[in-house]
Parts: sequence; structure tokens; C-alpha cells
Amino acid sequence: MATKTETIHPHQATLQIWPESIYHASTDKITTPRTAGFQPYRLGVRPNLVRLRSNQRRQGVIEAPPSSPEPSLESAEQGVEKVEIQLPPVDGGAGAWKFLFAAFIVEAFLFGMTAVEMLSSVTGADLSGFPLQFGVFQSYWSTHAPYAGRSDISYIGTLETSFYFLGGPFATYLVHRYRRWQRETIWTGFAICIVGIGAASWAPDFGTLVATQGVIFGLGMLVIYYPIFNMMNEWFVERRGLALGVICGATGVSGMFLPFVLQILLDRYGPVTTLRISTIGLIVLIGPVLPLLKPRFPKDFHEEIPKADFSFFKMPLFYCFALAGLLQGMGYYFPGFFAVSYAESLGMSSTIGALQLVVSAFGQLIGQIVFGYVSDLRLPGFWMDQRVPVEILVFISPFVSGIAVLALWGTTRSLGMLIAFDIIFAFFAGGFVVLWARMSTTLSPNPALALPALSTFACMKGVGNLLTGPVSAALLTPDVRTNVYGIGRYENIIVYSGACMMASAMVMVVWYVFGKVGKRLERKGEF
Repeated sequence: MATKTETIHPHQATLQIWPESIYHASTDKITTPRTAGFQPYRLGVRPNLVRLRSNQRRQGVIEAPPSSPEPSLESAEQGVEKVEIQLPPVDGGAGAWKFLFAAFIVEAFLFGMTAVEMLSSVTGADLSGFPLQFGVFQSYWSTHAPYAGRSDISYIGTLETSFYFLGGPFATYLVHRYRRWQRETIWTGFAICIVGIGAASWAPDFGTLVATQGVIFGLGMLVIYYPIFNMMNEWFVERRGLALGVICGATGVSGMFLPFVLQILLDRYGPVTTLRISTIGLIVLIGPVLPLLKPRFPKDFHEEIPKADFSFFKMPLFYCFALAGLLQGMGYYFPGFFAVSYAESLGMSSTIGALQLVVSAFGQLIGQIVFGYVSDLRLPGFWMDQRVPVEILVFISPFVSGIAVLALWGTTRSLGMLIAFDIIFAFFAGGFVVLWARMSTTLSPNPALALPALSTFACMKGVGNLLTGPVSAALLTPDVRTNVYGIGRYENIIVYSGACMMASAMVMVVWYVFGKVGKRLERKGEF
């Protein structure tokens, strides 16, 4: 009896597992006949028994080991006892929606704490030697003892987000290397976050505060998030963009109320008690949903999945995506940091700053869900049922954002124009991060490439985050003149942010033009 090998689509066909075990992908069941004369192999026990491979069409190949015994057909048909292993469906079903709900909660409150560090504050405090609007905690510390007037308070928020963004490729390697321990990794990361923010309330000096709320909390976020993204890739295939949009949009939901809750707590109880209340709140809100963060495949099966694939480093399109992401990240943070102080420079009240936070968070929420949904769409007709090309979306997001910065922010003098700018920029610029999922699948449908590519795009955004502070210090000017572009003080910031956004969009234009030229040269035999 010859070795059986069958090539299949992972969600539409039947997988033959040696000997005589069948995976029905349409029903997500594994049928294992227990026959007289031999013991069937268990899925995922040893890589040399069952090997799963993926090619450019995301097809699986299952091969039996050449050294396996070859029982006769007659013996295989005797005494058959079928055992079915049910796998939950992708893109829907209770397991997928429970996972998405839990990931939404984690994003809303855990990453929401970090977003609070980075969102514009209604207090308008001066940090780092220049008027940079940071989060609620930084604003409080900069104006209250014992850290009032320090020039390095912003390091806390920078460290938190830098761990999450810049550590992505390293975390990806560990997730793929120990992917059967994903759930345990998530619990470990959550524990590290709780220790970091809880210990910050007992910090006796500034160095300890940076180490706890900055380093430890940021490290915990790095540990917890990339296993969640990897599980998302398992649960969602056709709706992956929408899933990432829903998860990222959770920060927009928490951004509409969390900064105000923390501000009230700080004003009433001070930072020590607020940090301890925040610690308890994270445990109560996030702890109960962590059991819902489950991988789709059984633990043993993860041994058969290919390790992380970094072959996208050989693809020219990857470098276009990475450069576009880097430039978008370099211009992304400035409107959020300076929108409130811009309004105050125009004589508007602090209430307007609170309103800006709400409308920006709302615009981000809607934009991320919409961009995620559109990135999953398949167009009929002349598109031959293909998805919306992600290259178009990668162009639209920074292009419209750049137009909004240059045309609206720099010229606005009224509340209506300011709110319009906040909504448009948050919608289009906030939607860019959701495109990481489809950028990855555009490079290759190989599932082993999805998380490494996504983490690399996140790293590019982290570089932009690190550059925001030094660039702001260099570009801000001291004088406010309401009759000139950008009211004088913010002119350089606005031009820089808008230029970065436009440059990000132009990367995709260059890719399109050179792609067309290359195809023409190929047809003529000149290339």
C-alpha cells in the first residue's frame, strides 16, 4: 500500500491523516478509525508522523512517514471504531466571538492605560522642556510634588509603548517557538502588567517609577499581546481585517471615558491611590475574560505548524509597506499631542479639549472598524471576486490624513473646523494600523508569515513614536500669532506631520508606477 498524500484547501476539503484518520475541514472534525492490528497515530504527537505544509495558495499537505507500516485494506476495514475530534469553525461560531470579545476587553483597558499616557491631556502641562501634551498621569506629576518640573517624565509613556512596538519581532519568535504555551504566556504577561502598575504606587523615587510603570508594565504588554494576535490569525481568516479593526477600536471606546475617570480619581485621591484603584480595576475587568483567550487548535497540534517565516524580507513589496508605515508613524502622533494646546492657544476653554478627546476616540473607533471591514471585502465583476487591493487602502489612509493636517489643522480658527479635523484625521490615520493584517496576507498567504510581518510593521510604527519627542522639541516655536498659518507656534509641526503623511501615500504611488513599468518591460522582453 503506497503512502497517501492529499493536497487540500484548509477550510474546504478533506485531509487524510495516516493511517486512515481523516480531518473533515468543512465540519472541523477529525475522524480516527481504531482498527484491529494497528494503533492510529494521534494528531500532533510527533512532527515526523504528520507534517503540515503551506504553499502560495495556503494549501496543506499531509504525508505519512515512509517507514510507517502498511496495513492491508482488509485489516483496515475490520473492527472500525470512529473517534471524532471537533475543531471550532473559523470566522464565526462561539469560540471565535468569545475570543474577539475577550481581546476587545484586554485592548480597551490594558492598552487603554498606555493610550492614556499618550493621549492629549486637558490640563495642558509643559513637559520635556517644551509644551508637549502627554497623558493624565504625566500631566499630574509635572505639576505636583515630588516630580513637578522634571524634564524626563515623558520617558514613562515612551518606554511603555516602545516595548510593545519595538519588541514585536522578538516576541514573535518566542510565540512561534513556544506556541503551545500561548495561554500561559498571556497569563504571565497580564501578571507582569499588574505587578508593574501596582508596584508603581509604592515607588519611592522617580527611577523606580520609570522601572515599574514604564519598563515592567511595558514588558508585560509585549508578552501578552503577540500571543493574542497569533490566536486572532487562527480564529479569523476571511474576516481577519475586521477582527483586528474591532480589537484596535477598543482603545477608541475606552478613550471616550477612561482619561476623565482617571483625572477625577487623581484630583480626588492623588496618584498613589489612583494607581492602586487602577490595579484592582484591571484585575476585576480583565481577569475574568482571560480564560476566553484560547487558541483554535489543540495544544499538541501546534507542534505541526511551521515555525515563523521571515521570507518576506526578500519581497520588494514588504519594503514599500514598511517604508509607508514608518513615514505614517513619524507623522501620526503630532495632532493627538498638540490639538488641545492648539485650541487653548486660540483662546478656547479646557472643555473644548475634553470634547476633542471624545470625538477623536470616536473617529478612531469607526475608522478602524471600517478599514478592517473594507480590507476583507471581495469585489464582484471585473475584480474577479478578489479583495480590495490593500495597496489602495495603504494609499488612502495617509493621503487623506495628510490633506486634513495641511488644509484643515493649519488653517482652523473655529471650533467647527477643529472638530472636523479631529474626526477626519482620527478616522483615516487611525485606520492604518488595521491594514497590517491584510498587508501580511498580501505578501504571502502562508500563515507562518502573518505574525512576523505584522510585528515588523508594528516595529516601524514604534520608530515613529520614538522620534516624536525630539522632533517636536526641534520644530516648536515660542510665539503664537493667530493671523498666520498654524498660528505660528505650530506651523513647523503641522508641515512636518502633513509631509510625512503625504510621503507615506506617495510610496504606494511609486510602487504602482514602477510595477506598471516593470510589467510592460517584461511583455516587451526588455526586463
